Amino acid sequence: MARPRRNLSDFQISEVLLASDNESEIDCIEAEVLYDSDLDEEYVPSRQEMIESSDSDSEEDVPRRRIETKAAGQKRKRPRHLPSTISPDNIATPSTGLATSTPGPSGYSAPLAVGDSDPHSSTAAHAATPPAVPAATPATAPAATPTTTPAAPAVPAPTPATAPAAILATTPAAPRGQRRQRADDGELLVTFNSATVKSNSGYTWHTSPQVAAARRTPARNIVVSSRPGPTQAASQCTTPEECFHLFMSTAIVGLIVDFTNKKIDDVATKYKRKTATVQHTTAAEIHALLGVLIFSGYRKDNHLNTRELWCSEVGALFYKAAMSEVRFNYLLYCLRFDDIGTREQRRATDKFAPVREMWDMFMANCEDNYTPHKNLTVDEQLLAFRGKPPFKMYNPNKPAKYGIKIVMVNDVQSKYLLQAIPYLGKAGTTTRHGLTLGHMFTKDLTSRYQNTNRNVTTDNWFTSVPLIQDLLTIGLTLVGTVRANKPEIPPVMREKKDRRPGSSAFLFTDDMTLVSYVPNTQTTKKNVLLLSSMHTQQVVNDVTGKPNIIEFYNETKGGVDTFDQMCATYTCSRKTNRWPLCVFFGMVNASVINSWIIYKANNPTLGRKELHRRKFMHGLALQLIKPSTRERMNNPSQHRQVKLAIRQVCSLNLPSGTAAGAGASAAEMRNPMVRCTKCDSKADKTRFRCHSCRQPVCPSHYFPYCCDCL
Repeated sequence: MARPRRNLSDFQISEVLLASDNESEIDCIEAEVLYDSDLDEEYVPSRQEMIESSDSDSEEDVPRRRIETKAAGQKRKRPRHLPSTISPDNIATPSTGLATSTPGPSGYSAPLAVGDSDPHSSTAAHAATPPAVPAATPATAPAATPTTTPAAPAVPAPTPATAPAAILATTPAAPRGQRRQRADDGELLVTFNSATVKSNSGYTWHTSPQVAAARRTPARNIVVSSRPGPTQAASQCTTPEECFHLFMSTAIVGLIVDFTNKKIDDVATKYKRKTATVQHTTAAEIHALLGVLIFSGYRKDNHLNTRELWCSEVGALFYKAAMSEVRFNYLLYCLRFDDIGTREQRRATDKFAPVREMWDMFMANCEDNYTPHKNLTVDEQLLAFRGKPPFKMYNPNKPAKYGIKIVMVNDVQSKYLLQAIPYLGKAGTTTRHGLTLGHMFTKDLTSRYQNTNRNVTTDNWFTSVPLIQDLLTIGLTLVGTVRANKPEIPPVMREKKDRRPGSSAFLFTDDMTLVSYVPNTQTTKKNVLLLSSMHTQQVVNDVTGKPNIIEFYNETKGGVDTFDQMCATYTCSRKTNRWPLCVFFGMVNASVINSWIIYKANNPTLGRKELHRRKFMHGLALQLIKPSTRERMNNPSQHRQVKLAIRQVCSLNLPSGTAAGAGASAAEMRNPMVRCTKCDSKADKTRFRCHSCRQPVCPSHYFPYCCDCL
């Protein structure tokens, strides 16, 4: 239908505004259209028009609108589509004691707090009502039939028998493809119709913040400890080997040597011949064993059997230089970490007795050599193991599914392992003073960092209201997810059926904040609950729509998970049926990561060129096997091929006076003529080859071994 043409006489130009400094050129003319309702017999003023006309400061009682007409040659912008009339039902009515909502543009509804009657008040959703469009005059267009827009349904009043402690003012979901409104518009914040909310156990929450917004960092979050990083003793270590010995210390290696030799004495009685394979071990050989394990993690050979590792065709020469295949298997078989004679007596009270002494020494080294940053993470690690220990766990959310559960605390920024406690099952773990396991583990792991004003991030297995209150008394704050079945959680915070995706609800006490967030996901609707004693205000990110508590949790929750992933990437764990050996492999993995973190901190120049952990492991493995390879090199009965492997891997020269091996004579050489690798490029060609490395050498360098192999 064609739009009726209006004559210029229908408009009265009240004022002319010049958009440019040139008075001769009129860029834009703003005219007021005067509509006379007396000429339109079918005109019925809407309620919105009456409110706007009464609030207006103009002397005239009729609604106005401005029309912009541009100069010749400029295009006119088409106005957006607006409804012809506004229904009186869309006007906000005075509050009746329940949380209501007013419709906004594009079908949105904004929640109103209790007692708000003005839809444009600060506590409302600030959703603007579309202005009324005046009807055409009888001379230009027929009278339009007034239409109404259906209003959003109000929240029904609760009955005394079924009314909850508080009612959430929720809003319907946005249409498909509609852009989400900003959180500060009030559409993603859930309001309550009461000042307090109680849980089923009687725990009271407030619907408004109980602490004033602080402009500076609160005193309970200002870390009072010394500078984070390696301690004074650890800061002096500059080589990979020195950093590694901070954790696998001389005391731990000596303990392993003593108890392993006792096991070797028992096993050696079964051998008729006392060869070098069944002799006692030394600290240098244990270091070489650690070097072989670390090198297998560097090459990701830990899943291969020893035949492939020591194979001259597919295996690395490093293994042959470090020790023999038979000796490696024999040491792993005899490796012990406690006294076998008193084990049963100690196991009656401690299921972790076979490795308890070594474990405590290792954890003390981890705590003494590093000062963490302001954020800590408490979580669990599962050491993969399919044997039959009395405390084996099953966790379907972990990659390994079955294994030994280790609860640990890590530094968020560096992922450094600070402390760890093994979980020994319900029978092997006793709680104190009625505390839950998560409460007890968190308090024990963070006991060294009391009164330092640090923050601890946990998951829902640990987080609880008593834990937060307990940590506040010892100078620590906590942020973590919480399970919905906790007795302190009100039922109104568990609801998600009528909640809009992306909405957030907050409850407060004097010490903590509870937030309920419904993510905007395409799958099943979820409701995420978090507790925080660090945050005191209801802050929501304007861009993502997520509460500040959730964003902080996402930034600090990955300390332990990242550490576990780093262990699995270059792990030295091998298949075994003995769980103490599985724990020992986990300790070696943790030692490598912690020593790598300290090595980077002690060498600031590496910050410009990041040292990859794989290269660090390669250099560490070479340094660990060198003391043992020197002993093997000086052994006169050692095979020459082993000595050549040691020289090539560890860059050690053969001892003087070593007899040359048998080889072909010069007259028997039938190799093609090539230039000598030890001479300059202008040297004559030769047929001679080194009997060891097979490189071409001239007669002056032919012994019949080259000068480097002697």
